[in-house]
Amino acid sequence: MDEKQNFNMKDYIEKRMLEITDLEQRRMFKCIVGDILVHIYEYSRNAYEKLESDILEECREDGNRYAVYISMTDRERYDETDAFLYPMRPEDVKKENISCQAIKDAAGRKEPVKLFTVFLKDTASRIYSLFNQKERLFFGRIQTEKREYQGTFFLKRNDAYLKMIEELYVSFGVNFKPWFTVCTAYLTKLLDVYLCNVEEIGEEEEIQEIEVDFEEYAGQMEYGRIPLWNLKPLKEKTSAYPNPCVDKINYEHQFFSQRLKEDCSYLVKDAGVEITNIRRLHGDLYITCPIPMPCDWNLYELHQKTGKENRPYPALSNRYKESFSGCITEMYKKSIKTKAEMARLMESFDYGEYLVFQDFEILDHVPRECIPCNYNMDGFIKDEIRTTTAGYVLMVSFRALDPKNYLNEDIMSFLVTQVQRIFPDYRCVGRIEKEAVH
Repeated sequence: MDEKQNFNMKDYIEKRMLEITDLEQRRMFKCIVGDILVHIYEYSRNAYEKLESDILEECREDGNRYAVYISMTDRERYDETDAFLYPMRPEDVKKENISCQAIKDAAGRKEPVKLFTVFLKDTASRIYSLFNQKERLFFGRIQTEKREYQGTFFLKRNDAYLKMIEELYVSFGVNFKPWFTVCTAYLTKLLDVYLCNVEEIGEEEEIQEIEVDFEEYAGQMEYGRIPLWNLKPLKEKTSAYPNPCVDKINYEHQFFSQRLKEDCSYLVKDAGVEITNIRRLHGDLYITCPIPMPCDWNLYELHQKTGKENRPYPALSNRYKESFSGCITEMYKKSIKTKAEMARLMESFDYGEYLVFQDFEILDHVPRECIPCNYNMDGFIKDEIRTTTAGYVLMVSFRALDPKNYLNEDIMSFLVTQVQRIFPDYRCVGRIEKEAVH
């Protein structure tokens, strides 16, 4: 093996050349065979090394380069110069304005009208309790410049941002990237406020204030909050004329590295295009598809956390610790059989400041206490191969470092979702152990 690796074509040809006794034949051999053979050999060796390098670069583990971070911010305090997090919906940075005419039109059609979105800074169990109550109505008032109008309101879970996560799941498939559960804790706490009934509002009045009494939830209601994530939408055109592929069907679209950021990863957002390959090589981005002409592409630019951010709403991610031994995708391919292996999976994510894994057990039913505080963050995935007829429940127990943290149950749901991916034949739930009363 070592002899082959140290093989030198020039030395080999010189040795064979010396074996030719006729000087004229030796000169001809050196001029024709020697030079040509050396060039062919060096060309083949360089081409092979380039091919090997390209394959290794393309197959290199992505790690945390495609980690998704989600946070919240006050609309009034959003920093447009932030190079890490961006509004999930750019229109959120503008304040929502409701006109009296829109309310009157909806009242005429006897339909509820959406007013604005609020952030309920409360536990998953309390939010479950809120929506478990049939048609819970709240009283409030609408203040115009002329008078005050009494009305009734109700809450509905905002699903616009959760649908964006579903679309992101499709984008990961289009880009041939493995899907890692996105921590949607903040997104499940966004609620839309609807006006159900109100006194008849006069003509040409302008709304100055809307105030709703959310009763026991009033202290946790926050207004003007918008969700952020580390995905920046871009529209880029193919940098050069697409190169035809050897299959005579597809073309390779190239984006030069000068137009991309070296420390950012990219996802193609266009799910309707028949893409056969996407790769990043030496900073350039290559997309293989049947489109023969340069065209515009919708991309997501994924930015990474710098570690300097200090936010009132911590950025929650699906990122795993750099110290985690081995690739997490390989971890998912293995079965967990011991408590230590389960603990290693729980500790691979950056949520040790919230929960600590304690134990797990197999049950024949879901404990009633686990129903309000658990939800599957990958619940929208319907194409998994999974059996649900076994009826066994895998319950994972945790200890909360701060029992009063409103995110504990959401972080637990995220971690249990990871367990659910490994144990598809079980119904996986989590439980936070209560503190002992002394």
